[in-house]
Parts: sequence; structure tokens; C-alpha cells
Amino acid sequence: MLPRGVSVTMVEPRGPVNVGHVARLVKNFGVGRLYLVNPIADLSVASIYASHASEVLDRAVVTTFEKVREENELLVATTAVRASKRSNVIRRMVSTDRLHGILSSASTSSLIFGRDTTGLTNEEIRMCDVTTTIDTGQRYRSLNIGHAAAITLYLASRGTESRPLQGRRAREVFAKSLSELAAASKMAEHKADSMMEVGKRIAATSEMTDAQLNVLSGVLRKAAAVIETTQSRGSKT
Repeated sequence: MLPRGVSVTMVEPRGPVNVGHVARLVKNFGVGRLYLVNPIADLSVASIYASHASEVLDRAVVTTFEKVREENELLVATTAVRASKRSNVIRRMVSTDRLHGILSSASTSSLIFGRDTTGLTNEEIRMCDVTTTIDTGQRYRSLNIGHAAAITLYLASRGTESRPLQGRRAREVFAKSLSELAAASKMAEHKADSMMEVGKRIAATSEMTDAQLNVLSGVLRKAAAVIETTQSRGSKT
């Protein structure tokens, strides 16, 4: 079964059939909440396709992406578009086999499904903590949203791994500390900036607790301070 506190988010869903089918999946898998971000679909029509899960749509939270992020400690972006360059950190995927464990590390989490036609934007994926995809044939990777949701929820419910709870605040502090160390080390500015995303995703996919992340953050900040002090002294001689 799914870890506690898992919700599903649909971003600007257009097709009422997809919305109805996802609502039914929410009931099938015992998902706690369905978020609809700026829905375009007619929800009264969608309820027809939800079959015996129309009450899921009645309780659905119509909201913004920012609000979904505020209400959940962990967001998992789903996309068919993989990174074409190693520098594209936000589209580096974690295997769906790891979803159960990753979701179990948060008291509240949401699986994010993008638009029926264009999926999630880079900025939306950047606001998430982890990115995953479903392996398909290379000729046509994109799945129908309803199909993608069914497969993702099934795979996320299969695992038994349970990880220690981890909060977004600890992940963000760790990521910021890693970025500051990179900057202090005179890493190229664009690479140092990318360390924020690298650090956030390292933390989210790790099995570290908040306390362990905080210890590492302290070490990184201390190292950055030592480097900056050394460089400052060197510039005065």
C-alpha cells in the first residue's frame, strides 16, 4: 500500500476523461487528497468518468502550485522528458522502484502530473524535490495522464521500504550550504548555482534524517568559512 500522507496533483488538466479516471484511481489506491491546479476541464463531466469515485472530485482541492508545495513536505514530479545534458539536474530521474521509500520519508507528499499536452514546465519541476519517469519505448515516450497515474500509483504502492522522516527545511539548508561551499571554492558561477538543485535532490533521495542533514550542513558551512578566510588572508599579503 502507499505510504501515509500521499496525495495526487493534476496541473491544469484539460480532459474531463483523464480527470475522472484519476479520481477513480485516487479512490482505488486510498490516496488522501486530490489537488487540481487551475483545472480547465469541466468537473461535472469528469464526475461521469469517475464512476463510483465522483465524491473524490467533490472533495478535490482546487488550488495553485505554490499552495500544493506549501502543504506538502515532498513533491515528486512526473515527466516523459529526460535530461539531454548532464547539467540538466532537475530532469535527472529516480527509478520508480524507489518511489515507495522516498514517499515514506515525508509526512505529506504529492505525486505531480502535468498538463495533458505539454506536461510540467521546467520551473514547476524545479519546485519539486524529486523527478521520476516511467520507462517506455523510445519512439513515443509520453503516456496518457490516466495511464501514467495508474502505473505510478501501482509502483509506488508496491514497496515495503520505510525511511526516517525528513523535512524540506533540512533539505534546503543542506542544499544552500553545498552551494555556498561551491561558490567559496571558486567554482564557475553557473555550476555553483546548480548545486542548490543537486543538493536538494541528493538529500531527498538519501536516507538521512533531519539531524544528519543538519550536521553535514554545519560541516559544509564551516569548510566554506575556512576557505573564504584563507582566501581573504592571501589577498592581503
